[in-house]
Amino acid sequence: MEKNALIIEDDDDIRGLLEIVLSQMGFKINSVGTGKAGLESARDMRPDLVTLDIGLPDMHGVAVLTELRTFHEGKVVMLTARGQQGDIDGAMAAGATAYLLKPFRPTSLREELAEILAR
Repeated sequence: MEKNALIIEDDDDIRGLLEIVLSQMGFKINSVGTGKAGLESARDMRPDLVTLDIGLPDMHGVAVLTELRTFHEGKVVMLTARGQQGDIDGAMAAGATAYLLKPFRPTSLREELAEILAR
């Protein structure tokens, strides 16, 4: 069975790197650059995995996560450069499966995502 992943990330370079990492893990990828587009895409595709940045141009990532959790129960991994405890606590309280920090090494990210998916 094919796995679907949704990347919600506004940085083109990071989005491209995530596309490579997730496709190497066997995912069919959809990637978008805004929270609104991410929510629309999640409704349409019902992804097995969502990676979500906090700093999006149109919505705060935790607001996206909060709305996403009203209709999606799959794994949502926050992937962001914001490492303050308040950001981490807010995302986890809103329903994040995990909170990973940028920058990341592709190999390490692949390993961490594999562990998260195995849970």
